[in-house]
This record gives sequence, C-alpha cells and structure tokens, in this order.
Amino acid sequence: IVMIMMKLDEYFTAEKIIKYLCRIRAKHAKQRSKKHSIHVLTENEGFNYHINIDKNKEKISAQEKQLNQILPSRRKWKKLNKKNRYNKNSQKINSVEYNALSLRITINYYKKNHPKEPFLLKLNDFISEIKNAINNPHYKIAPPAIYPKLKGVKKKKNNECRPISLYSLKDKIIISLINKYFTKIFDDYFYKFSFAFRATKRIEDRIINPSHHDAIQVILNYKKLYKGKHLWVSECDIRKFYDSVNHTIIKKHFKKLINKVNKNTPDLYDERAERIFYSYLDSYTFVKNVLPKNDDPEYWEGEERSIPDGRFKWVDDDLLKLNHYRDIKNAKIGIPQGGAISGLIANIVLGYADNLVMKSKISKLLYIRFCDDMIMIHPFKRECLKAMNIYDNALIKLKLIPHDFSKNLQNTSDSFWSKDVKSKSPYKWSSDFINTFPWFGFVGYEIHYDGLLRIRKSSLKKEIDKQTEVVNNILSAVRKGRRKSDPYILNSAINRLIGMSVGRLELWNFDKTDNEMCWVNGFSKLSDNDNKYLRIQLKLLDRNRNKMVAILKREIEKIEFAPIKNSGDEEPPTKSPKFDFYGKPFSYYYQVIEKGNDLM
Repeated sequence: IVMIMMKLDEYFTAEKIIKYLCRIRAKHAKQRSKKHSIHVLTENEGFNYHINIDKNKEKISAQEKQLNQILPSRRKWKKLNKKNRYNKNSQKINSVEYNALSLRITINYYKKNHPKEPFLLKLNDFISEIKNAINNPHYKIAPPAIYPKLKGVKKKKNNECRPISLYSLKDKIIISLINKYFTKIFDDYFYKFSFAFRATKRIEDRIINPSHHDAIQVILNYKKLYKGKHLWVSECDIRKFYDSVNHTIIKKHFKKLINKVNKNTPDLYDERAERIFYSYLDSYTFVKNVLPKNDDPEYWEGEERSIPDGRFKWVDDDLLKLNHYRDIKNAKIGIPQGGAISGLIANIVLGYADNLVMKSKISKLLYIRFCDDMIMIHPFKRECLKAMNIYDNALIKLKLIPHDFSKNLQNTSDSFWSKDVKSKSPYKWSSDFINTFPWFGFVGYEIHYDGLLRIRKSSLKKEIDKQTEVVNNILSAVRKGRRKSDPYILNSAINRLIGMSVGRLELWNFDKTDNEMCWVNGFSKLSDNDNKYLRIQLKLLDRNRNKMVAILKREIEKIEFAPIKNSGDEEPPTKSPKFDFYGKPFSYYYQVIEKGNDLM
C-alpha cells in the first residue's frame, strides 16, 4: 500500500485549483440539467429556472456568478473525443467527469491559442488570490452563510432543519485543499477501522478509497471467526456531534497530531495550514452563527425558502445537565456542516475515543467507527459492556453527548428497530429464537447472523421516497402549462428513475457496465446467496418504481396541453407513439442479484 505524500504548496498549484474549480462547475451543470429536464415539460413559470435564477440567491448565485466569470461560458466547452469519453473499462464516463474534463481541455485550448481571453485573465487573478491568501498571515476565513436543509417532508409547523454552511468560492477551495493536505498527513495516526473521511491509497495500479463497504466486509470477516457461536453487539450514536463539539478540545487533539507530524515527518509540516485550520474554527460557532436564526421569522418565511415554523434544534439542556458548561451562551461550540474540514475534525476528536478503546487491549474485540457512528462486537457480554463503557466515558470527557444506551431491548419495531433508539447496550447477536437479535443495522446495511445482508429499513424508505418525489415533481410541473406528449413525459421520468437507481445503462451494455453514481453503487456489498430477505426488498423497490410510473401515466392522461401562445406553434400531438418499455435489465433486482450471478 502506497500513499503519496505532498507538501502544502503541491496542493495549491494552478493545475489543482483549476481541476477543483472545474469539478464544482460540473456539479452546478448537473443540478441545472435536472432543473432543465422538468422545465422542458411545462410552461409553468414556477419551474422555469431561467426566470427563477434569483431564487436561492444565498445558496448558489454568488458562487455560480463568480464561476461564470473565471471559467469559459457553456457554449465554448469543447466536446470530448471518443478516447476521453470512455474510461479504462470501455464505459462512458459520468456527466460530472465529462463536463469537468471538457472544461479543463477548453481552458488549456484558450491558454495556448487565446491567452488574453477575459475569463482566462480573471482565472489567473483568482488563482493568484488563493495563493496569496494561504501565504498571508492575516488571511481569515469569512463566516459562512447558513442555509436550512429540511429534515424529512415539509410540514405545517415544527420543521426541523440542518444548518448547512456555505462558504465563498475562494474560502471553499482553500478549505477543501487544506482538508486534503491534513487528511493525508494525519491518516497514519488514525484508527485503521475508522472508515469515514480517510485518505485514498494506491495498491499497485488500483486506487483504494476506504468506505462504508469496507466496514461491512470487516464485520463479515470477523463473524466467520465465530461460526456457530453467538456474539454480543453494542452500538453508539452521538447527539448533534457537529453542533456540539467543543473548539478547545478540537484544538487540543489537533495540536497533538501536528506535533507528531512535526516530529516524524518535519518536511511535511506547514505552519500556514495550521493557521488556516484555526481560522476555519474561528469562522463559525453554533451559538453565534446558527442559534439566533431561530428567533428571526424573516429568515424562515422569506420568499427564498418559506419553511413554516422552521427550527435548528440543539442540545443545550443536555450539555448543561452533563455539566459540560457553566455559561453556554459564550461557549465556542459546533463546526460547520458542509465544510470540508468538519469530517476530518470528527476523526481528530473521536480518535481520542478510538485510542482509549484500543489501549484497553480487550482481546477478541471488534471495534468499528464510521464518523460519529460506532459499533463493537465481542464473544462475551461482559467484555463488550466494558468496551462500551470506555467509549461512553471517552465521549463525556470530550464534552459530547452519546444517545442513552437502551437496555432490555425486544426484537420489535417499537423497541430494537425504533428510530428513537440510537445507542444500544450489549445485545445477543444470534439466530436463536429466545432473547436474541438475528439482524443489526450499520451504515445503511442490515447484517444477519448467518452472514446475509439486506438494506436497512430507513435506507429502503429513503429510496422509495425519492422515487415518489421524482414523479410528484413532474406532476406538479405539468398540471399547469403542460407542453409535452405522454410518451415524452413518461420517458423523461423513467430515464430519471433508472439513472438514480441503477445508473445510465443501455440495452447493449446493461450486463457489463459498472453502476456508477446511483443507488446500487451505494450498496455494492449486497449479493444473493439465497438471500430471500434481500430479494423481497429489491422486488419492493422495482414494484414501487413501476407503480409510480403507472400513477404518472394515469394522471398525465387527464392533464390538458397548455394553450398555444403563437399561431406559428405546432399543435400538440393528439396521438402519440407508445413510450419505451424498460424491463428486467434496468431493475434493481437484476442489477444487484442476477447481474452478479451472470458475471460469475
């Protein structure tokens, strides 16, 4: 395993800044493409993103406006040749990769042939501005704009939101590249079974990026060591980690890592990066940047967002109850959700808990952490409980709030599987029928004692809700001002539903193409192995997707076309050809189960 280590300046080359800018712009293009796919179906001005470009100003327009000034306009982007359109597996690259590469090629073309192009001059100035900022000892990251992201479906009142932090384009790039630098130089000091926000590594010609799939594989491997024996499992989740983590504690554990880097690899240490890390912390606290918005009706009820009775919930009562603070109003607490360095901070702070659990040297213990979610497994209840208490005490020392550990659990939906049960004292993981639990959930999966995997119920519901949302959005758009035929609307919906579920597939490559940037890719550990539980879930997803298409088909037949505005416009078609049928090759079931069997 090789991890390429670079000095700070190597992260801030013009080439790397441009590459990152192009990727941001490509993601904006993807979001606009989604809006356009709805816009073309209707004359309803509410779905015309050209007219509504002023909406969500706080969220995107400042950044997008700057991107448009320093990057070539859309019409100038170069088309990729056949070689660049495909990856090493002869598979088409996804739209984000395509547009990002197209942009970079376009920039290089103008550098070579039209170096005085206005956007190039502004781009060069922007790159210089970034380089000057990291070298300027007085540079400070500006406080982010706070955007409320609704948790769940919008209700008439009591709408809980997450505070998403949106930094300026310059600050965002600096934060992201500084995060890459620290993630690399700190990685060797992090616990090996902490799988979130880790550095990529190279093994021969393969790039390895640790993920939640690795966590599941480690659990399956561990289970094989105890075939036929029951095990004890404990889980822990932290309440509002990002909103309650203490700045002083962050700095303390960050400084310990910095000292290790300075001692072991002094050539990689850079004072500038350390200064920017502290500036990132100073740019935000939950008390100062978020909490006051709960008392500002205009923030929630303005035209830009309209979230009735919106709230950012917090845990101030719990923090005081645990005696973490005397005066919470002036405490520096919370880190930005949406800021690139925040994931790194989770590993820096919770690395303290990892170390305490490992120092206990409890033999046969499996301890895994994914960001602020933890699971531990042991053959004996007493040892599992001991490890759980060590972790729990570590969180208290870190001034964090673990969810209460539930005891005496029952294998029912309102006990073990309740969404309110976040942390669990040791319970028996076994296939016995009395006082045992054959399944437990972790990072989107549910794992059976016999080694089978299925989709976590909350993840399954989330995907079904997304299917419903796609169809409801289209119906909302075409009910007023419809301008496309039934087949066009249906094909638009089906392509979107297929793309988000199994990827952009074609009939000629559905059995060979990798499932990229889709739901199936997020559950790549799923396999058949006579897994009746998984088969039922996948058939449910396929059935619901077909049901939503049938609902859309039935509803659009009732909707009339918008009146013709100009005499020269074509009449809407009175009879349309049948829409394309997409069957088994594009199903969840085939792509997860049968495709894997076909390749074996």
